Amino acid sequence: MKIRTLGCGVCALASALASQSGCVKDASPQGPTGSEVAVSTVSGALNNTSGSTVASLAPPRPRRSVFARAVDALNPIGTAWAATWSCSGGSLSPTFDGAASNPYAYTPVSCSVTWENDRTASAVWSGPFTLDYGPSCDATHAYIENQAGGCELTRTTGPTADTRTLTGPDGNSYAITHDTNGAGTGWDSSVSPAPSDAGVELTCDADGCSSGQMLVVSGSHLTGTVTIDNKGYRIWDHTVSTGAGGITVTGAGSGRVVTGSVTVQHNLLKYTSTTTFEDVGYGEPGCCFPTTGSVSTTFSNGSNAGKTERLTFSALCGETILTNPDGSVEPLTLEHCL
Repeated sequence: MKIRTLGCGVCALASALASQSGCVKDASPQGPTGSEVAVSTVSGALNNTSGSTVASLAPPRPRRSVFARAVDALNPIGTAWAATWSCSGGSLSPTFDGAASNPYAYTPVSCSVTWENDRTASAVWSGPFTLDYGPSCDATHAYIENQAGGCELTRTTGPTADTRTLTGPDGNSYAITHDTNGAGTGWDSSVSPAPSDAGVELTCDADGCSSGQMLVVSGSHLTGTVTIDNKGYRIWDHTVSTGAGGITVTGAGSGRVVTGSVTVQHNLLKYTSTTTFEDVGYGEPGCCFPTTGSVSTTFSNGSNAGKTERLTFSALCGETILTNPDGSVEPLTLEHCL
């Protein structure tokens, strides 16, 4: 367990926990954008299988949402307060011994914070992910980026989905659940290949994972709610998948570059979008989100059918610029690596 004391004015997670207002984008029930869902899924797949700390890296203060009342309820902590942090997780069990000891439980990092006025908040994962290493993996390197050519690592949520919950000082919360059993969860039967329950798989290039990887998301079902005064608002219900060719990852560590496309089925509003990663760079070791490049998302149906939105990343972790399908531009703070 790690304990650190920080001024919360310089800590991004403090802002997110103190003022979390959900990912609801505006006064419509649209919820998160297709770009946001795709990036959250790919970023979580890359970082939760590479040994990076994910849950402790909630980004800066989210934008104001349709739940304006939540902002007031979740923002009683001023930025001048100092805070004491407690984090746990980031662990693999049992001790790594290659495929011989499959399956492994990977527990992401969970954190809590206590301010000087005794108010508390937390970002907590409900349980571990299951990791299975293929027969080509060695028995020395638990982190996939250090593995040899042909190693395959599959991440699943098992029979019980994993939920990441951000709870604010007044007990209001924002929770996103990730379930890799995605078969049959999407509204759009035309999506091909159809989402399955095979989990999220990373495969090392022939020269090893340090030179590159292929990422395949077989079918992840993401659902989420904002809970305010014991009343829940459902804001996420998406099924995410890639084609059989997956996403191409070149390089390792802070030199990773991602190219490829992801399909997102928006199950609440019944439309589908495709997000294309255009040489997107993960250049900051302490950030699970991209820090260079952009993604473009094209909608195949719904009110924005045929239109495209773009999400451009910045060097500041989680801070992006969203160009909407109507051409309007606004800042967007990413919150989840799933």
